[in-house]
Amino acid sequence: MRPRLLLLVLLLILGLITVTFSEFWLRSSYLGEAAESRDHAEETSYLPARLKPNYQGSMWGIPFKTNRYGFRGEEDFDYRPEPGQVRILSLGDSIGFGLGIPAAEHYGKVLERGLDGQDERVRVRVINAAGQGFSPSGYCVYLRREGLRFEPDLVIAEIELCNDVSDEAFLYWESSDEQPNLPTAVRGGRYVVGWDGNLLGTSSLGPYAFEKTYTYTVLLHRVLNLLYRIDPTEPFHSTAGVTYYILGFERYLLDQERIEAGWKRLFRAVEGMHQVLAEQEIPFLLLVLPSRFVFEEHAPQHSRFARGLVQRTLEWAESAQIPHLDCTDALGQGGGSSLYFDFAHLTAEGNRVLGQALYAEVVSRFPDLGRSNGEH
Repeated sequence: MRPRLLLLVLLLILGLITVTFSEFWLRSSYLGEAAESRDHAEETSYLPARLKPNYQGSMWGIPFKTNRYGFRGEEDFDYRPEPGQVRILSLGDSIGFGLGIPAAEHYGKVLERGLDGQDERVRVRVINAAGQGFSPSGYCVYLRREGLRFEPDLVIAEIELCNDVSDEAFLYWESSDEQPNLPTAVRGGRYVVGWDGNLLGTSSLGPYAFEKTYTYTVLLHRVLNLLYRIDPTEPFHSTAGVTYYILGFERYLLDQERIEAGWKRLFRAVEGMHQVLAEQEIPFLLLVLPSRFVFEEHAPQHSRFARGLVQRTLEWAESAQIPHLDCTDALGQGGGSSLYFDFAHLTAEGNRVLGQALYAEVVSRFPDLGRSNGEH
């Protein structure tokens, strides 16, 4: 072998060893900062991440497990309902998942227990199909791909604008020529499943193999944080009261144009769900959740901004004729900011208050649901 070629081969081998060592060192450092395991998600052909089936672990210190469909706190069941069973499919993100509380205290189970007592001839099952990092575009894709197979009698979708708008801002759709206004798959976003099966917080354009590495993740975080310090971007630098959720490093990427794209994608996704369900004659209800900032009178700019997010959504829902429930009054009367762990996630008491408000709305809007004429 010629000396130059030998040198090139040796340099290549040395480079590969260095990159591999760096990747494993960064992996150890990244995972070492986490208090809990991050191996609860998997990538699918149409979603960047969803909950693994038959998983047992914990999140925020609360044990949880999933069934064969990846649903939290549910035993296994068939796609087709049993005779006399009414099914409600509950879609949502980490709020809808019930982050920080046991599965039995989730607002969906509060609703289930209320409806299940209306008629002894009918059994009601609320299926919690929510998960960490999900967003309305993902709900729409999931509903079309899998959700309808469970033959729901009602579909409920939860949204919280501080979180969901910025979620939507970082992803994009794949659509078919036949239905260009509906997503067939969701790509990109702020979460990916790494090469080792752990969930990574990043900014993905993919799916690309390099985005699944710790080297890319850590480097991206540091570069974007540096860029923001050098050249801060709107809306975070000078717009008072802005409460859009970020992972921190990504604020450099989240300008006003991208925020507006997130709003449009969110609205289109919800309209898509409503359209798909209307074609199947399945009722739909949108839960509009306020952030905790709405109830914080000591921070008037943040409160005003957060209320504006809710108001914009309600005006759109009215104009698009989307059945919806504004949860602001119920949560405000039930305890306001005391019902939250953080800016968005509800405590067990918050879930109880929300579940009761949801029960009252469902009984009022869909009076036959949970009664004997709701049998399959």
